[in-house]
Amino acid sequence: MIETVPEPTTGPTTPDTHTPTTDTHHTLDVDALLAWGAAHRTPAVRTLAERASKALTGLAERRERQDAVHAAQRRVIDAELLLAQAQRDLRAAKAGTPTVPTASTNACPAVPDPDPAQRREEGRRARVWAAANKVACPDRGVVPKGVLVGYRRANEGEIVGVVR
Repeated sequence: MIETVPEPTTGPTTPDTHTPTTDTHHTLDVDALLAWGAAHRTPAVRTLAERASKALTGLAERRERQDAVHAAQRRVIDAELLLAQAQRDLRAAKAGTPTVPTASTNACPAVPDPDPAQRREEGRRARVWAAANKVACPDRGVVPKGVLVGYRRANEGEIVGVVR
């Protein structure tokens, strides 16, 4: 629902006016309103309808571009995390340290502090997730804890290379 507008309850019905109803309010139907404006006999109303249509088309195009950018950012972040994990595995293999945890570890091992690169990557992924899920998150600075918690819960089992 975009807007609630009072509707006239009496008056003549012409092709240029709304059909009177007994309701005092109705939901604004954008497509119907644009069609009505485009078919209106007054040039000023037709011009308004044309401008509104162009504005809505522009908004839709911007939203599509933004969604495409967010999807591409997510793919880049996923690839960067996968690369970072592969590089850690390579370094561990060269050093001769195991890359798989041993069976002797506790059920609840101590969570090591992630390195700064991992924090940045998780922050970037959390921002992309927040934007895709319409969660408020600043573009810069510290990612709020609530956003990180929501991101981690939503992506449990999918996060590669991020130590929690």
